[in-house]
Amino acid sequence: MNITAALLLILLAGIVNGSFALPTKHIKHWSFENIWLNYSYWSFLILPWLAIALLAPQVFSVYQSAPASILWVMIIAGLGFGIGQICFALALKMIGFGLGFVINLGIAIGLGFSLPLIFQHSDDIFTLFGLMTLIGSILAILGLIFSTYAGHLHDRRSEKPSANEKHYFGGVLLAIIAGLFSAGQNFAFSYTVDMQHMALTMHASTLGASIIMWPGFLFFTFIPYFIYMLYLHKKNNSWYQLRGRDKTKYYLFAIIMGLFWFGSLIFYSKAAQLIGDLGPVVGWPLFMVLIILTSNFWGWRYKEWEGSSAKVRNTLFLGIAFLILAILVLAYSSHLHS
Repeated sequence: MNITAALLLILLAGIVNGSFALPTKHIKHWSFENIWLNYSYWSFLILPWLAIALLAPQVFSVYQSAPASILWVMIIAGLGFGIGQICFALALKMIGFGLGFVINLGIAIGLGFSLPLIFQHSDDIFTLFGLMTLIGSILAILGLIFSTYAGHLHDRRSEKPSANEKHYFGGVLLAIIAGLFSAGQNFAFSYTVDMQHMALTMHASTLGASIIMWPGFLFFTFIPYFIYMLYLHKKNNSWYQLRGRDKTKYYLFAIIMGLFWFGSLIFYSKAAQLIGDLGPVVGWPLFMVLIILTSNFWGWRYKEWEGSSAKVRNTLFLGIAFLILAILVLAYSSHLHS
């Protein structure tokens, strides 16, 4: 029962996270930095601390009781994730919604599941569970490769290939950096699992315990992100774009983005808790694959692949087929652990 509930929560988390950036398609009169600064207030600060205040007000006692090594992992990984999120936002702008998600999260799959498996659960590497999780992650990465190649073929249709090529590879590089730091996000979540046990002993709710790490982690994520967005506002003199009654709906869009993004973390964290100690190992790649599939659906919906040749479409569909197969294998892996 727990595994079924966990899989449903991960499905929901993937759909929600893969859709969180959709409001940017409808924000026409804000600059890049206007959008992502307002989004960051809600996703990294307001919503995490509001949620933990309601679900686990013991959070500061947990942080005070946690070993220094756990706190340092939370802090360093949080700062790195903030830098990665900057790269991710830029990548979405440069190479599009679907492809930006694919590259970032595809890399996050490989490292995100393998780091906790190697460093915390090495005894499970050579079990059937470890083998199936590895196979599922490899299938997901194959899906990434074919999807990325399809994006490259599609991008070459430009009339100015040299400029477009530079733009494409710059976006790919940024998405790769974002993926590396996204893997660090899951490693930090797995490494700080003792915080969850501390929270439960202090009578926090089980849901509150599952997200106990995120407010501290995301506070440090906010620091480099906020500094960079302030720099862009000053550089581009774009503060004036935030004013005006017609912009009220844009602030609502930023709140929705934050709700979707942080909400997906709540669903994922609870699912990992239900799976058990190996939740971050098997749950993470499944979460990432579902985000990729959802974001690619929206990429098609918003015609990012419009005018693609049959070769491009077939290559992308092959990538999606690998991703769907990865879901089935990873779901089976989670049942092996139950």
